[in-house]
Amino acid sequence: MLNKWKTKTPRERGQFLVIAALAMAVLMGFTALVIDMGLFFEDRRHLQNSADAAALAGVAELPQNPNKAIAVAKTWATNNGVDAGNVKKVEVRTTHFPNDRAIGKTTSNVGAQAAAVIGSFGGGNSMMPWAILQGDTNCLDVNGNALFGTDCQVKVGAGDSITGWYGALDYDGIGGGSSEYLSNIIDNTTDTTYCGAGNYVDPCPGNTTVDALSGNKVGGTGQGIDDRLAQGPQCDKNGNGKDDFSEVFGPGAGSYDYTVICPNSPWLIIIPIVSLNGIPVSQVTIQGWTLAYLESYS
Repeated sequence: MLNKWKTKTPRERGQFLVIAALAMAVLMGFTALVIDMGLFFEDRRHLQNSADAAALAGVAELPQNPNKAIAVAKTWATNNGVDAGNVKKVEVRTTHFPNDRAIGKTTSNVGAQAAAVIGSFGGGNSMMPWAILQGDTNCLDVNGNALFGTDCQVKVGAGDSITGWYGALDYDGIGGGSSEYLSNIIDNTTDTTYCGAGNYVDPCPGNTTVDALSGNKVGGTGQGIDDRLAQGPQCDKNGNGKDDFSEVFGPGAGSYDYTVICPNSPWLIIIPIVSLNGIPVSQVTIQGWTLAYLESYS
């Protein structure tokens, strides 16, 4: 259950966001396996289940063995009663965009398709306006990489005694202040594409640096989180009114600890991992990312 949040005055110490840090901080991109079977089966439910099983079996071989992934997917399709001659297409696609559907299922009168995604975030324009600072958090290891499965705290709104920075980010460089900050929490989108420095497969189409939000302008954190979660659960299977951790993330495939199974959940967030560009803090450099589950705030 979310903790009750109250507005902090500038004299108070700020807020803590408790997240379950998951994911691979500096890997490059998502690899998705998509099975598209254009089959005319009367039993579409069976066909969909077969596609799902094939996708999940194949994705375990990614990203190291894409050819083997295709072969494994075909084998699983056959094992689930799909004639090999009716498998129209099995392909491996690579994309750097973070919010493609992690697991998508659709049906039609003529077939079904399924997809599974593993890997990590290489860059994009969907992220929260909070930063995890290398060397100053329990969310990262000594190398600055996210600790898998760790419950950690992200401090927002309490100025660091050395840097004076409050931990919030001013995306797009337009100085939107508290209003823009609130909007970024609710919809987690930016106008600018951001990349991790040195960790993008292609030349970065946007920026690797982001402006720091100066001053204690983060009084809207609680309101922003409330409004974000008010969008409602997207994968609430047990009827408790929220997307639980196990409803957002599933078992990993291959070398990855987790698979995102509810990509549209408002509890799923992406937070940049940053280093300082100098003191006083006016800009920070994005070094990587972590996928996380928003547990609570106070």
